[in-house]
Amino acid sequence: MKKFMLLLFLCLASPAQAQLKEFAHLYDIDLNEEIPLVWRLQKEYKKETSEYDWRYDFTWRIPSGFNYDFKQKIKYFGAFEKRIESADEESLLRELKRIPKVFYPYIGPMLHNVKGLSGKILDLPGIKETKNKFPDKIASRFQHIPHLEFLSPELYIYLMPQLWGEDLDTLEFPHQQQQQPKDVPNIRINPEFIHNVKKSVPVENYWLGATPKKNDWDIRNYYADVNTPLSGADVKAFVATLDGLMKFRLQKDYEIRNIMIDPLIGYWEEKQGVDRTVSFLKTVVNPCQTIVRKIKWTGLQAEFQKVIGEQAFGLDDWAYTCDKTLKAYRVASIPAAYATTLKLLRKGYIYRELQKYDFTPEEIMTQKYFLEAIEQLFSKNPNDIKVVKPYKEQIFQKLLKFKNHYLGTPLLMP
Repeated sequence: MKKFMLLLFLCLASPAQAQLKEFAHLYDIDLNEEIPLVWRLQKEYKKETSEYDWRYDFTWRIPSGFNYDFKQKIKYFGAFEKRIESADEESLLRELKRIPKVFYPYIGPMLHNVKGLSGKILDLPGIKETKNKFPDKIASRFQHIPHLEFLSPELYIYLMPQLWGEDLDTLEFPHQQQQQPKDVPNIRINPEFIHNVKKSVPVENYWLGATPKKNDWDIRNYYADVNTPLSGADVKAFVATLDGLMKFRLQKDYEIRNIMIDPLIGYWEEKQGVDRTVSFLKTVVNPCQTIVRKIKWTGLQAEFQKVIGEQAFGLDDWAYTCDKTLKAYRVASIPAAYATTLKLLRKGYIYRELQKYDFTPEEIMTQKYFLEAIEQLFSKNPNDIKVVKPYKEQIFQKLLKFKNHYLGTPLLMP
């Protein structure tokens, strides 16, 4: 079921690489940025995001009478407004119109239990008829379970036969035009490709008994930047810092301070004109640079440097080495099914399918942000992948202890 839903999502949201590169720079993190006064920003953030009226933050400033303007507003709403329309209503309505109607019996009863939904959604043909109604068809594996009709409507979706590989021929997406690809080549293997492979990778250099060539993987790259290639020594030194990072995480209030700085950084970036989605995706694409950025914002540079300094790292070059190592590890560990999906993304096959859906410009832009982030998560650097492979198991075991998160930042995303 999870594989089915993942494939469905990727099929609906995967444009071409060439059309996304314009967004690549958005996820860069400036580790030399000018950090604002955190205490002042915290005060501003608290005032902007709180529902409390900070005009009355001192007892001697509390007015003697009720705010007349506020009184008139609530009186008006109480007299005339029956329901405050949700900002997500139109989006939900569009999504319902995009999915096959075979989904309706399994999600309609749940929607009728959601308080505040308008008639635009609940009276939609196909949804209206499902109120308090148990689905007529359920997956064969559940049919023997007694009293299943008392199941919560929120769980009806798991009874849908199509999620378990049954009746898949009934999945007809609206607005889709099924077309066969033109000019499909008859030859699946390109002889020129095989020739180029043999030329680039001579067989005599790799057969049994071949003399191994000297490589420079073990040269340590000090003061690395975002473009410095990884070496085996770099990866080994990075892995050696992970035990110390675990100890740092458990000291005092270091972890909670770094977790609590996240919304403040997001608020500050939004003030600088950075899209909220992009601000979040930066942390996914470059987790280690995000960690170092937070360390600088919280003023814990000296304490963090003591840990990574044992392997001769500075803050910035540790961040770049860490991000490149995790990216290479991610590519080296990707399942074959995901790799195939990425190939389709890069060649733009699925992007043409996306154009057949009635997405708003805002939705298109958000999807492009996410898809460029996916592309960057799995961007390939053959050298980096090659030097990381011998350390895959070590990295896996270390990250297992971190549970793939560090100081509130996800280190690996699927």
